[in-house]
Amino acid sequence: MKYFLLFILVLFELGRLSAQSFVGKLNPYPSTVERAALADDTLNILAIMVNFQEDADGTTSGNGKFGTIYTQNYGNDILDPLPHDKKYFESHLQFVKNYFAKVSKGQLNIEYTVLPDTFSVSDRMRNYSPSPGSDDFAPIANFSVEAWTKADQLYPGFAFNDYDVFLIFHAGVGRDISLPGSIGNERDLPSVYLSDNAFKEIYGETYEGIPVSGGAFKITNSMIIPETESREVETISGTFLFEITINGLICASIGSHLGLPDLFDTETGLSAIGRFGLMDGQSIFAFLGVYPPEPSPWEKIRLGWAEPVTMEIQNADVSIVTNLAATISDTVILKVPLNSSEYYLIENRIRDAYDNGSTITYTIGDIVITKTYPNDTTGYRSFDVDSLSGVIIDVDEFDWAVPGNGIVIWHIDENVINEKIAENKVNTDKNRRGVDIEEADGVQDIGEVFYTIFGDQVIGEGFEEDFWYASNPSELFTNRFAKDTRPNTLTNTGANSLITIKNFSEIDNRMSFRVEYGDSVVKPLFTYEFQSMPKHISTVEFNGVIYFIFILHNNSIHMLRDANLIYQHPQFSLNKPAITVQNNTLYVFDGFGSNLNYLMTDGNIISSGQVIVSDSIITSCVINKLSSGEHELWFGTSESKIYKYTLGVILNSAPELKDSIIINNEFNPIQIAVDNGYYSIISNPKTGPIERTLVTISPDISLIINNESPSNLALTKDKDGKYITVVYTQQGFFHLFSQDVILNTFSSSTQSSPSNFALVDLKKDGNNYVASNSGSEIVCYNLTGGVADNFPISYDTEFLGSTFPLSVDFEGDSNSEIISGACNGNLYAVDGGTGKQISGFPISIGDTTTATPSIFNYDGKTSIIAANTKGIVKAWVIGSAEGKISWKEEYANNENSSFVPAAENTNRINEFFPANRAYNYPNPVYEGTTNIRYYVAEDSKISIKIFDLAGDFVAELNDEAQGGMDNETIWNVGDIQSGVYLARIEASSTSGKTEQAVIKIAVVK
Repeated sequence: MKYFLLFILVLFELGRLSAQSFVGKLNPYPSTVERAALADDTLNILAIMVNFQEDADGTTSGNGKFGTIYTQNYGNDILDPLPHDKKYFESHLQFVKNYFAKVSKGQLNIEYTVLPDTFSVSDRMRNYSPSPGSDDFAPIANFSVEAWTKADQLYPGFAFNDYDVFLIFHAGVGRDISLPGSIGNERDLPSVYLSDNAFKEIYGETYEGIPVSGGAFKITNSMIIPETESREVETISGTFLFEITINGLICASIGSHLGLPDLFDTETGLSAIGRFGLMDGQSIFAFLGVYPPEPSPWEKIRLGWAEPVTMEIQNADVSIVTNLAATISDTVILKVPLNSSEYYLIENRIRDAYDNGSTITYTIGDIVITKTYPNDTTGYRSFDVDSLSGVIIDVDEFDWAVPGNGIVIWHIDENVINEKIAENKVNTDKNRRGVDIEEADGVQDIGEVFYTIFGDQVIGEGFEEDFWYASNPSELFTNRFAKDTRPNTLTNTGANSLITIKNFSEIDNRMSFRVEYGDSVVKPLFTYEFQSMPKHISTVEFNGVIYFIFILHNNSIHMLRDANLIYQHPQFSLNKPAITVQNNTLYVFDGFGSNLNYLMTDGNIISSGQVIVSDSIITSCVINKLSSGEHELWFGTSESKIYKYTLGVILNSAPELKDSIIINNEFNPIQIAVDNGYYSIISNPKTGPIERTLVTISPDISLIINNESPSNLALTKDKDGKYITVVYTQQGFFHLFSQDVILNTFSSSTQSSPSNFALVDLKKDGNNYVASNSGSEIVCYNLTGGVADNFPISYDTEFLGSTFPLSVDFEGDSNSEIISGACNGNLYAVDGGTGKQISGFPISIGDTTTATPSIFNYDGKTSIIAANTKGIVKAWVIGSAEGKISWKEEYANNENSSFVPAAENTNRINEFFPANRAYNYPNPVYEGTTNIRYYVAEDSKISIKIFDLAGDFVAELNDEAQGGMDNETIWNVGDIQSGVYLARIEASSTSGKTEQAVIKIAVVK
């Protein structure tokens, strides 16, 4: 048994898996475009054999010539025996041909030619080798250019244009693995695939390739492969030949040419998918390079060799059949979408699907030998192929190389792939890989580095317990894969995918499991896809059916009824349309230039038309609902006018103009807020500086806010029924008006100012709150500018300040919930009372949302719909009953009124001045200011006297407090010394009530 005892002696010294760490990058500049697969696809490979100038360099293997890497004659009883000649390399390419014929199901045919003569380039090996640790591939590109240029000279008239792939077999070993004790390896050539992208990166975008055939043809790729990966290593027992062959390496290089990126960690060389696919060092050198497993399902799909069956959103029992045992009607790869960019690929991998052991075919010289191994045994296992010799040319089942049997669940994140593939870093972040395995044992150890008791490095490559099957003995395995298991079914952004996979059967060629959708309450409703990104979403119930209206970025409007497209029109503006129902007719209005577009339906017939307006419509249309039951349509134009139309019309007739309002000839309207005829309008100057905001509240009242440009506004009522206008400006200030009286002005408390805000009945305490998405925070303020209890709420993602937060009480706990969309594609929901995240959230749509989502009550349950940058629209049920909606979509509702009624009083605090609500923050105060906070039930005058612990007077603060809400007074501690201070807060109401409280304030400097 050749060298077996010696192999055992050095096994742990080498670290049995360290050979599979890939040093460098196999495909440094992968294609970002998937290669189109053809029904009858043939790949023609041209190979040459290249020597270097002879050297005695201790940092390279051999002396630069073929056959010089061994210091003794090992005979034929080794892998890759000498001579390394044309026949030897043809045998390796025969393996590649057989491998791709099987794994592609006959869709890829490999043909090859090895030119007969070896030749030498002009320099020593080290001068073509990139410096260790360098990403400068220019030296090896220069080697490639010289080699093919010389081949062209040696074979004049050769038809290079008949070939697709150009392969250089060079003398020596590859700088692809690192083993303790190996003889000089630092300046060996790394094995790489130089694509057209790589040549352009090295030589410039105008580089067209290596000219051959008199310039008539240009070679645009080059594959660099060593004669073998076997090398001698020095051990405590002497020189030892560590045998590693190049079959897996050539296959992976062909994969690179076909368009596959490296799937190991290209920054560390560590494994990322283990022995479960092709493009990983663990697989390239599986069975010490003799043969890799079949490509992963993602690799096969990318290459066009497989088509997954996509799971519908419904609970179902599923069976998956292993590739080699499947018939045409069987499911081999199941795709389970998590959102628009993430999904699971589920497959059944069985090492011995034929149940006949592993049959190996290899050649030694002209002799072809076949061996069958009934199971893993000494001399034939992933890290020990001592019983094999020669050049392996075929294996009956390549999946004998995988580390176990059962269901494999792949987590694919297309966002990561698209973001990182150009840099060849698809799997460099182990916490967010583009192509990842959900390891069933709950321990993500693929690619992790471990050490033996001897101190040797071992790299996780996947184990039997990583497969999903009923009797998996792992301690964390529960035969269930869900949001609360380990691993879990959360998306890569931490969102609840609402997917549970459970009841995996025992290992077999056909395995079954159950897929279930939904949480205890939150459940996916439907998914729809547009060709363009939605900019606005609106929902309305009509005749017991929900209608979904979308304005896309291509200026088209689409109407869905119960998730089915029923109407589309190409010429609508990018403003949000106004939608309402009156007299058993559903109306949709939008201004497009000087045309007022309208759609009408009675639930069956849809009609459309236009009304010509004398000037250009520049605002979103708004529906004003009057107490009389009449509905009016309002919109603003470029001539400083607000037009008003009545909707008292019959089907297929145009609305009737009622009257118009001229707001101010110097300003153009931006947004209208209206309720029962009471209105507020914000406008921009027509000319001159834009840092002026005109607020129009009635024909007689207009206010100008100087040095600030308008953003948006909303309208509400206070507890006494008076209208309150809230205006937000781009400078980050909120201004509150009650007719012509300025009630309050306060600024956003966060560094990132929001673009929009909503008014929400957050706590049912008699006050509406201002809610906004700001940076990484959801912030809520009361109408005095005080931050609501338990806010702001911070996350590790940025929120979309350009979208409106939504508010609805869908938990039935007398507090409204805030729902906000984030840049990572998640929708977050927090309880307005406690500030805690709602169970079942976040949920994910996969990519950044492009429009404010919309909340609707459907089939007795609260639901939400959102859209993302890919044009994907997704709806979910989020409540078990109909929730009370406070702010349902952009501009508050489908009428675009930007109005919310007065808040409820069910949780109002009636105690005049509760001492337990008096405090300051931050406390301790380190610098700047502190906010002294208190609650009064009635409008009051506030006196705050501050003393030190010796009783000496320090400061006095006086303020006006608004009744029914928390108020804040700011104390500047800039001139205050460190110490503890007592603040006596005294409140005196207009009705004569007086109460006080004392709080402690610590100042630390």
